[in-house]
Amino acid sequence: MKIFLYRFLLIFVCASTVLGCVDDDDNMNVINGPTALDFLEDRTNHVIFIEALSITKLDQTLDNSGNLTTFAPTDQAFNTFLAANNYGSVSAIPEELLRTIVLYHIQSDVRTADQYNSQYYKTQASINSSQMDVFVSNMDGVFKLNNEAIVTLADNKVSNGVVHVVNNVLDLPSVITLIAANPNYSNLLTALNQEGLTITLENNTDASAPFTVFAPSNAAFTALIASDPDDNLDNLQDILNQSNFDDKLLYHVIGEQRLRLEDFVDGAIINPLGTGTFVLNTSAGFTILDGTGTRSNITATNITAFNGVIHSLDFVLRQN
Repeated sequence: MKIFLYRFLLIFVCASTVLGCVDDDDNMNVINGPTALDFLEDRTNHVIFIEALSITKLDQTLDNSGNLTTFAPTDQAFNTFLAANNYGSVSAIPEELLRTIVLYHIQSDVRTADQYNSQYYKTQASINSSQMDVFVSNMDGVFKLNNEAIVTLADNKVSNGVVHVVNNVLDLPSVITLIAANPNYSNLLTALNQEGLTITLENNTDASAPFTVFAPSNAAFTALIASDPDDNLDNLQDILNQSNFDDKLLYHVIGEQRLRLEDFVDGAIINPLGTGTFVLNTSAGFTILDGTGTRSNITATNITAFNGVIHSLDFVLRQN
């Protein structure tokens, strides 16, 4: 609070004299108002988040000039997170993990609530030098992240961006987290749940064995149903009832590789976890030639989780 009052007095003096003012504790940055850190320090329910920022040295990030969007968990959110993960305090979390968790709540652009569409956004948290994604849903007055955290107080504008208060701490996302959060993958999620594969793809404790998932959207399932009137696949349930359906789903997954867009090689033959192979093509867009000779388009790429990467498809891959 003393720091905040000190800054306020400096701002008042600057405004009164119509002169630029410099904060000696802020890397000689010109002060234009309270920072994100000031906002948090001036409230009573972000004590644990401030402690996490201090431990990871990220308090300086939120106190410097810049353009950031910060999703700030409350103390109640942190206490729930700590209890669920068997940590006695925030200082018990390994520092590098804690740093990544905190960075997952920060984005490098300033966005108010009305500037968020329901889609994936890159965060400052990274894995293997790739920024992890969060799915932000902003519909019918509910502003939430990964279906885990709801924004309870939005659009707190500060000199270095904006702060949105959230009611839960975001876990680092698995590929399942990011699939489950996106309603455009609801059919795929239903299929994975039915075959018990969510447990396999949920593992977010070991980034050394990642997955690459080629994820059919709901539109991809609709396209499959419409593609052949004689294949007895007339609705989603017909697709779900196929024999060896778990193997068909695993045909969309590469194990122990984090294959990103920049890693695609034209003509590469891919051996997925399911039976068979398929061919990646990059000469004219990004497509997959599956075992039936059908070409599917990759419509979105590099959706990054802690334990892998997702690429979206406009058609369901088939083995033969």
